[in-house]
Amino acid sequence: MTAPACNTPSDRLSDERKAELLHRLRRAEGQVRGLQKLLEDDADCTKIAQQLLATRHALDSTYVRLNLSVAEQELAQPQGEANSVGEVLDRLQHKLGRSR
Repeated sequence: MTAPACNTPSDRLSDERKAELLHRLRRAEGQVRGLQKLLEDDADCTKIAQQLLATRHALDSTYVRLNLSVAEQELAQPQGEANSVGEVLDRLQHKLGRSR
């Protein structure tokens, strides 16, 4: 899976987006802790599977949000450097398709 680039000043996340992603990751972290507790307590496999699915969904949605940020940044580049909307959407679709 190719990670979005965030290595130049123009590629950095806004404070608002960073806070949103951190919030989502903290929720996923709590869900992972819940999974660990369920396993330690010998919980029913169905409960474990439900918690695992919720955790995966939280991480998947964080990944989608990050990639949307990358696409927004690419589209906001000055005209000479900008990619076409079609190119950006194709890359986004490719990245998100591989995440499943």
